[in-house]
Amino acid sequence: MTDPLCYLNGALLSLGEAKVGVLDLGILRGFGIYEGLTSFSGEPFRFDDHWERFQKSADMLGLTIPHTKDEAENAMRTLIGHNTDGTRASLRMLLTGGEALGGLEHVPGRETFFITAAPHTPLPSELYERGASLITHEYQRFMPEVKSIHYITAVMLQEKRKAAGAIEILYTNGNRALECATSNVFIVKNGTVITPDADVLKGITRKVVLERAREAYQTLEQALPLFAFFDADEAFITSSFKDIVPVVSVDGRTIGSGAPGPVTRDLIARFARYTGSYAAKANAPSNGA
Repeated sequence: MTDPLCYLNGALLSLGEAKVGVLDLGILRGFGIYEGLTSFSGEPFRFDDHWERFQKSADMLGLTIPHTKDEAENAMRTLIGHNTDGTRASLRMLLTGGEALGGLEHVPGRETFFITAAPHTPLPSELYERGASLITHEYQRFMPEVKSIHYITAVMLQEKRKAAGAIEILYTNGNRALECATSNVFIVKNGTVITPDADVLKGITRKVVLERAREAYQTLEQALPLFAFFDADEAFITSSFKDIVPVVSVDGRTIGSGAPGPVTRDLIARFARYTGSYAAKANAPSNGA
């Protein structure tokens, strides 16, 4: 089997040969940003949206992206083709502060940039058919609008999550439901699709789901009280690596009927149709002169 490749600071390297220095601010201080993408038929999914968010996160932390959007997108396509034979991939794009000055200071121009790609590992089909569960944890992420590499809380809660048989950890703040550790959350109440609008990272899959939902339903982006989450008719989570997963219980409390609801099932179908046609549309030859 051919060794998988990694794109590191402008070069394609064997994944085993790719190294980040021990003085890198990403290692020393956890100073960096991250994007997780998927692909369909070799095409990075909604790359423009991911790049826009990546650039926004970089600007907020004072980081300089050392490569262009086109360079990054072309590198992703190369990695998908080499590492996954063009099948669906899970891609990660990271930017750190690079070699630190005095162990703490970021020096613009020293940034470390890399992209990895691996075959997508789908969740068990029964989670989509029967629904999944969540556990709650009181936590407000620092700078939630930035997709940073700071995942300490999420990492430390994984054993608790697995012991509870949950797919995700729902972060709460006071009486609000916010987001999951690696997903956005939605509820459906009286046919209206509702998702939190503040103090969360607005995911790209979240954006696509809202686009699809507006085709048939009223949608609201607003604060989501925790009591409203428990009183919902339906609930689901979204992410690049999970798509749309129905949620049927939280902390052992049943949501709605305890089974994936009709709106959630419809949105799963709409999302699947969209992703199924996405790569074909993106790769279609231009009709221009």
